[in-house]
Amino acid sequence: MPARIAGVCGLLAFVTFNVAWIAGGLAQPSAYSTANDDISDLGAATAASGWIYNQVGANLTGILVALLGLGLWRALSPDVIGRIGAAALIAAGISTFFDGIFHLDCRGIDPACDNVSWHSRAHKIESGFTGALTLLAPIILAFAFRRNPVWRDSWIPTLLTVPALIAANAVFSLVGDGAATRAGTVVFFVWIAFVGLRLLEKADTSMRAPPEQT
Repeated sequence: MPARIAGVCGLLAFVTFNVAWIAGGLAQPSAYSTANDDISDLGAATAASGWIYNQVGANLTGILVALLGLGLWRALSPDVIGRIGAAALIAAGISTFFDGIFHLDCRGIDPACDNVSWHSRAHKIESGFTGALTLLAPIILAFAFRRNPVWRDSWIPTLLTVPALIAANAVFSLVGDGAATRAGTVVFFVWIAFVGLRLLEKADTSMRAPPEQT
């Protein structure tokens, strides 16, 4: 995965995810609240235009995040911690992709909503993995960046992503659970865009660098 392509994927992932939850929310009836209702409701079987979240916000975004992770794998190799961090990001992308496959049966605003199907259960399990990987990937990659002279300027912003995510969740929880989830996830995708931008910058620097003398 060339660094340029991977970097562009990181920037696009920020766009696709945010466009999906905003547009998907606007497609729902007025009873749906972005402040109180879960993002996953946007892809439920009963959701209006559920494809916006499932195919754009989950499937496409997941692929883009995984491709960014592949670019980091190449950029940070052969460092073991770098590869583990990149693998965690790839896994987060794959888990996000399946968020659009294993959807809920219904939204919280639907009468007598009861998510009991196998794919609803799979969605809840997959969401747990996605949440854990969202926290782990920045932490592992922060220490990998710190060990790498080329990436050392990115390790502190990456490490701060996790407390920023937790703080965003806490602050916006005063508005509602839906707002808290959105705020934390937006922080994560700001970091995804940051890493994508850094990949692009480092690819440009590498292309401008003079060849080593033998």
